[in-house]
Amino acid sequence: MTRLNHLVAQLAQWPYIRTRLYALALGVLMFMPLGDLVLWRYVYGFINDLSPGTWVLLFVWFGFPGAFYFWVRQELPFKRRLILCLGMLVFYVLALGSGPVDPYAYGYQPWAILVALTAWVAWQGRAAPGLTLLLGVDLAVYALHGLTSNNLWDYLFDPVLMIMLGVSVIRPLMSRRKIRTQS
Repeated sequence: MTRLNHLVAQLAQWPYIRTRLYALALGVLMFMPLGDLVLWRYVYGFINDLSPGTWVLLFVWFGFPGAFYFWVRQELPFKRRLILCLGMLVFYVLALGSGPVDPYAYGYQPWAILVALTAWVAWQGRAAPGLTLLLGVDLAVYALHGLTSNNLWDYLFDPVLMIMLGVSVIRPLMSRRKIRTQS
């Protein structure tokens, strides 16, 4: 057992392996029983199914962090992330009934949304191949009815994706503020 502990301690010194060990530990933790259910079933009760794009992003983030950060720098600069985050925030506020329009209802007959997404791919598809690929995965899973929902919005984004995007918007602001206060 001491050899195993020594090996884990040696591997944990490398950041890219440490990230994978954290992901593995989180995966094992999610299957620990608590009461009558395992932990991931409680999480599922709050957020429902994760969108296919979230699964792909989590896989790339934990599996290939260098490629993930390169992709974020290339295709998702701060301004684009901020626009996406604010758009999702407005969507969720309106979907919860805070306004006269319910954008979630448009996801059940998504022809206008699909036309808008097609126009975006025609306009920006070559400039943002990663986003186009994510959109393609989401729409393919939607066409195959891969989730329990029939709403297109459930395939495009979810609360976990919005939280991750919000953190990616807030972190640079906090680090800039920290640098300003130190100087």
